[in-house]
Amino acid sequence: MAFTRSSSSSMALALLPLLVAAAFFIPSMASSASGTLDHGLDGEALLMLGRFHGWMAAHGRSYATVEEKLRRFEVYRSNMEFIEAANRDSRMSYSLGETPFTDLTHDEFMAMYSSNDESSWESEEMTVITTRAGPVHEGTAAVEEPPRHTNTNLTAVVPASVDWREKGVVTAAKYQGESCSSCWAFTSVATMESAHAISTGGSPPVLSEQQLVDCRINGCGNSWMDKAFEWVIQNGGITTEAAYPYTGKVGTCQRAKPVAVKLRGYKKISPPGDEAALMAAVAQQPVAASFDYSDPCFQHYIRGVYNAGCSRSGVYNKGACGTTQNHALAIVGYGTKPDGTKYWIGKNSWTDQWGDKGFVYFLRDSPPLGLCGIAKYPLYPII
Repeated sequence: MAFTRSSSSSMALALLPLLVAAAFFIPSMASSASGTLDHGLDGEALLMLGRFHGWMAAHGRSYATVEEKLRRFEVYRSNMEFIEAANRDSRMSYSLGETPFTDLTHDEFMAMYSSNDESSWESEEMTVITTRAGPVHEGTAAVEEPPRHTNTNLTAVVPASVDWREKGVVTAAKYQGESCSSCWAFTSVATMESAHAISTGGSPPVLSEQQLVDCRINGCGNSWMDKAFEWVIQNGGITTEAAYPYTGKVGTCQRAKPVAVKLRGYKKISPPGDEAALMAAVAQQPVAASFDYSDPCFQHYIRGVYNAGCSRSGVYNKGACGTTQNHALAIVGYGTKPDGTKYWIGKNSWTDQWGDKGFVYFLRDSPPLGLCGIAKYPLYPII
């Protein structure tokens, strides 16, 4: 259903730039809608302005100039109209709401947070072989690491549901920042943190994404989780966030930091799109995955099982994403809702103010490659 407003509301909104300019200097008057600022403006227009100021306060947002604040308010208003219209569409299986990105256009959002270059993945082998002596990268040596699962009758041997958060081996959602496309680093670290905790029976260490960003080529650009795992193996381990804090920009590589976690290798799940094999892997530990996040609704996701059905301008698109691999997250569990809806649990890197405390419930069993291609190139580290 499209978002509509009365002609009087439209006339009132034409005066909003003047109101916002004044509100930049005297926000208290704007937020209370008192004095002369409410002349000619209806309650709906004033409510939207008040919501914008509330959103700015909640997310610590400020703008350098009146012009920039005016522009960001218009983007926020447009996004809120989109969000509210989508939420009124009964075909939507999940909910949208305010996130840290409500003042960004979808094009701006995609430009800031897109990361992976799929072409760099498809030319590589699908498995890294490990031996007791150490990893053999894309070699032909005999495999001594036993397979963690087979592709036969998987659902009969794995639990019906798993949530690694409940087992205390998943750290809280972090933030990759708006100037560094480092989702690959955050996803790699998330799976290594959990794998180490599962292996040792302790709490997950909080590892350093910045060490990967600084020490990998294109640290704030196109990269992949397999490259992160390879670097950790070759470096002899990865350090903690406390020893190597995140800055959100590429700096000088510091290899000689205290090692917190070491890897013996990693495994890519194949064939692509095998969600049963992915389920068997997630039953043992969180798994790194990449997918297409270009659906405009995903930017504003806050709860429910995301199914790539997006209502935009009254038009419902059942397949609002493709399978281009341009974002990554860690799959930390799976399950089934009471109504039978199957889902993955994904840990994202967009703060705990996006989604469900930084997590997303993603529709499971969507052939041929998983919803938005999420089962196309999954992999996991081996401690």
